[in-house]
Amino acid sequence: MYASSVSRLSDFYSHVFALNKVEGDNSYALLADGDFELVLLETEASKTVSDLHSPRASTPIKPTFFINTPLEIISEMIKNKGGSVFPPKNWEFGGRKVCDAHDCEGNIFQLRIDQDA
Repeated sequence: MYASSVSRLSDFYSHVFALNKVEGDNSYALLADGDFELVLLETEASKTVSDLHSPRASTPIKPTFFINTPLEIISEMIKNKGGSVFPPKNWEFGGRKVCDAHDCEGNIFQLRIDQDA
């Protein structure tokens, strides 16, 4: 995922999804948890994104995170790090509650929450 600030985006995903930074420097970060890996890459082009606070619906990728955290709790964690969950759009799919959100740079991602959460 391209980032205008690797450190800010790394902090967001580490906090919200408990991903660990495996390696990285000022231009990239590899975050992981088990078999899941997320690579954040800061390029000259990605540093020029002008509106970091609005969701970018034109982004060609939407990562999906399967979680066991209740929507109310994960929403607060996302908000505390500068992102937002799209209200009130959540629905049931494949036995999970599903909703879209965006991170602190406007990258849209999807949450799939266990029914037991």
